[in-house]
Amino acid sequence: MARALSPRRAAEVRAAVQMAVGAMAALYLATWLNLPHPYWSVISAIVVIQASVGGGVLTVARDRAIGTATGALAGATFAFLRPPGLESMALSIAVSAGLLAFFATGRPWLKVAPVTATIVIAGGTGAEGPASLALDRVMEILVGSGVGVLAILALFPRHAGQSFKLQAREAAGEAAVLLALVAKAAPDDASEISRRHADLKRRLDALGQAAKNVIDLPGPQRETADRAALVRAFWRVRSDIVILGRGFQAEGAGARLNPWSQDAERAVEQLKALSEGRAAQPMGAIDQSLALSMAVEGDDVALGAAAIGVAHMHRDLDDLAARFADLKLV
Repeated sequence: MARALSPRRAAEVRAAVQMAVGAMAALYLATWLNLPHPYWSVISAIVVIQASVGGGVLTVARDRAIGTATGALAGATFAFLRPPGLESMALSIAVSAGLLAFFATGRPWLKVAPVTATIVIAGGTGAEGPASLALDRVMEILVGSGVGVLAILALFPRHAGQSFKLQAREAAGEAAVLLALVAKAAPDDASEISRRHADLKRRLDALGQAAKNVIDLPGPQRETADRAALVRAFWRVRSDIVILGRGFQAEGAGARLNPWSQDAERAVEQLKALSEGRAAQPMGAIDQSLALSMAVEGDDVALGAAAIGVAHMHRDLDDLAARFADLKLV
């Protein structure tokens, strides 16, 4: 069914199936293991599966496991050492939560530790005791996190890669539209150019996150490196467009920058081809008539910016196209 839908809708269907199956499997497994609070396994599975949309899946699972174990150990220690009474419980929660929050700053793997410690301290007064509660909480989180990772690997394991491909092509299309507007050198387009710059930046931020979502199983990590390199190449292309804009958007610069705008149109076609999944002719070396040594004559700042931007665009766009080819996005 997913294949019959658009790429965007297919990704949404796959995410929904992963979430539904993962949550149900976590509940059944935690219940089968006689864990006292199986809903924590379900919550952990949901959090890990959600990471396939907004962050690194394995990283989130690892962080929850480490944070839970650390918080459980700290909470159990405070629960054993504190004297009975509400005041000592409140002080233990405040001190443990404060210390763990202090150490969690800049360490995402400890973010959940204060929560776990508080649950163990506050709940450890029951019949099961803090040690049993701490162990149960670690097991519940480990079960849920494991189920979440397995759900992603077992159900549509390639969909994260397909989502990355879709977002990379969309980013290339947005860059093409933006570069075409910049090369047009029309003053009336300034607000639209600014809006599209912001949109491209958001797309590249999302592409960087999507690159982390693709799980590489043990083995050669070349594709992981190539995805990161592709994102970096995109950012360089965006910087080149910014530089070109400083030239083309300068007052009265349109007419005398015509040779550079024609060269920029070649880059637009290259980006359009990448957005459509087609390989295009490489930009190659810049024509010497467009080089910076020719442009600086007369101290023309707009002309110099155009020359620098075009020269960098030749290099960075060819690199981007090579990354597309390496990852089989074209």
